[in-house]
Amino acid sequence: MLWPMLCLVTFFAATVQAALGFGFGLIAVTGFVVLFNSAQAIQLVIILTFAMSLAHYPKLRLNKTKGILKPLIFSCLLGFPVGLWIYTNIDLSVLKLLIAIVLIGLCGHSLYKLFRPGESTKKAVKSTAKDRLKITAIGIVSGAMATSLAMPGPIVMLYLNQQNLDKDKVRALMTGFFVFAYSGALIFQWLFVGIQTSTWINAAWLLPFALLGTYVGHLLSKRISQHFFQNLVLGILFLSGLFMLFNQ
Repeated sequence: MLWPMLCLVTFFAATVQAALGFGFGLIAVTGFVVLFNSAQAIQLVIILTFAMSLAHYPKLRLNKTKGILKPLIFSCLLGFPVGLWIYTNIDLSVLKLLIAIVLIGLCGHSLYKLFRPGESTKKAVKSTAKDRLKITAIGIVSGAMATSLAMPGPIVMLYLNQQNLDKDKVRALMTGFFVFAYSGALIFQWLFVGIQTSTWINAAWLLPFALLGTYVGHLLSKRISQHFFQNLVLGILFLSGLFMLFNQ
């Protein structure tokens, strides 16, 4: 029963990831932790998400996203060692509680920004390019979450969702960011924590289901409207925050 459930969780999480640009870490870490009952789940998610991001990367256009992507990548690098220290020193239940509170709070703020009268898309996009300090802070937190929980995506996605960017541009940004974030997380985990052979073997067995989910999610993304995309992102993040809050 273990492997059918692992394959199902992997396929579903990969489908959501490809359709929305994020979500594999949120779904897979939760499912893998329950099924494996060990920290191996986090390393497994890092390996699989890195492989999926590489596979999905050529299908997306990144030529108009570098103004946001570059500062995110550089600041993410600063967060890697912080997350590694958290992974080896802080109880995961405490970290999950803090992340749950942050997710729920940021979702509430995003809903306010999304439905506030008079909020223009043009204004939001301009502020994205200028607010380097905010992007830097988000990148550092995201890098810490990458090496500690295999979840660099939620806080970045919340920020991008507030900017009213086109969904394809958001997916391109997230995929380009994930290629770097998860490669860095993988290197840090490999060098400073160590990855067991069994984890690599499990990743190899689950990779076909992850790639299949990536393909299906890419097809589904073409059928998702911009409005539904934004609401679905907030819904997944909010439910993830609630799940973390009550699953201590």
